[in-house]
Amino acid sequence: MISSQVTALLILAFCIVFFITEWIPSTVTSVTACALFVLTGVCSFSKAFSGFSNSTVILVFGMLVIGNAMFESGVAQKIGAVVMRLSGGQERRFILFAGATSIVMSMFLANMAVIAMYLAIMNSICRTNLNVKLKNICLATTMGAMFGGVCTLVGSTPQLTMQTLLEGATGQTAGMWDFMPVGLCLSVVYLIYVLFIGYPLGKKIWGADDGTDRLDRLDDYVAQKKTAAMDEDKQKRKQIYMYIILAILILMFATNIVTNVMATCICALLCVITGCTTEKSVLKNMDWATLIRLAGCLGIASGINESGCGELIANAFTTVFGPNVPPLLFLAASVFVVMIVSNFISNSTAVFIVLPPVIAVCQQYGFNCLAFAIAVCYGANLSFATPLANAQTGTTMVAGYNFKDYCKYNLLLELFVWIAIVIFMPMFWSLTA
Repeated sequence: MISSQVTALLILAFCIVFFITEWIPSTVTSVTACALFVLTGVCSFSKAFSGFSNSTVILVFGMLVIGNAMFESGVAQKIGAVVMRLSGGQERRFILFAGATSIVMSMFLANMAVIAMYLAIMNSICRTNLNVKLKNICLATTMGAMFGGVCTLVGSTPQLTMQTLLEGATGQTAGMWDFMPVGLCLSVVYLIYVLFIGYPLGKKIWGADDGTDRLDRLDDYVAQKKTAAMDEDKQKRKQIYMYIILAILILMFATNIVTNVMATCICALLCVITGCTTEKSVLKNMDWATLIRLAGCLGIASGINESGCGELIANAFTTVFGPNVPPLLFLAASVFVVMIVSNFISNSTAVFIVLPPVIAVCQQYGFNCLAFAIAVCYGANLSFATPLANAQTGTTMVAGYNFKDYCKYNLLLELFVWIAIVIFMPMFWSLTA
């Protein structure tokens, strides 16, 4: 009879194959895997589908509501307009100001919302300023949101996936600002790269073609802006409310008066109550696929932990590499693996695949599980050598980049990021327990 550990491994293999190939939608794959855990007796229904009642899913939902309210109230566009004025129509200055601003915004808001805002702003700039080419600024700018997303616990969904996996396996949790020190160092690496290496490299890769004609789908933004102008007083009132709500959100995040989940819930409710967004708009624009996939993956993680599959993988690692692996070497290997995996599947899924065995090995060797979990998050978030790496990178294809352009432009940056993670993590974290 097949053991629960082997069964869990087979289900995990099923997930990996279908997540990569997308023969069926990833949301269907994650829910199917949860059902298989129940049907095969690996774990109970409540364990397998526990992700759907997980606080992480509620937190993501709240942040998406707040991001939607920022966009509809015009606050996001106002922030972007300031960046546009500061840049003075110069490409490198735009990349600097927009990249730095997106880093800060993405620390607290869904980076997809920040990217959507800047796509609209860049489209407007390139249509009115012939000196600014969309391809020269689009990819460089939008990546700033991804680097900002790794600076806080709520910056992007991989951290939340990591939090649940880590707490379930070890009882440890990461704090709101644990990601900040190394995250800021990585953000500096990003800005230096896109300004001094990526900018001239990009102009060589795609030449004069700016792909502006491919951004017609963003014309909806112009229509929204005209509609908003019809009721300027109402829009200004919404913006005042939104600034107050954002201040409340940041205050609650900084002081821990309430949990992060409650903070996002309170501010999301305030967004609807004050009219910064509406229930109809939230239901229409909510990324339900992401929420269902996240809930399913959290359920899969519970099933794997329940089966003892992680321990099986850790024992196999010990057998192959022996009992005396240096922690720095294992750190470099863990980040390298997750970066490769994350280039072909979503970064949250990459964390889900790579982190459980990494935690199991850390427990086996006496390494610091929290430090390794954070490093894995950095690697998963900051992989963008293909447009398949994550939805954030994929959205930039509207600028007209070819598949190979991502590899040519970002592969060197990924190498720098990998080296930086390996260098900076031991400076701020002890790698041993």
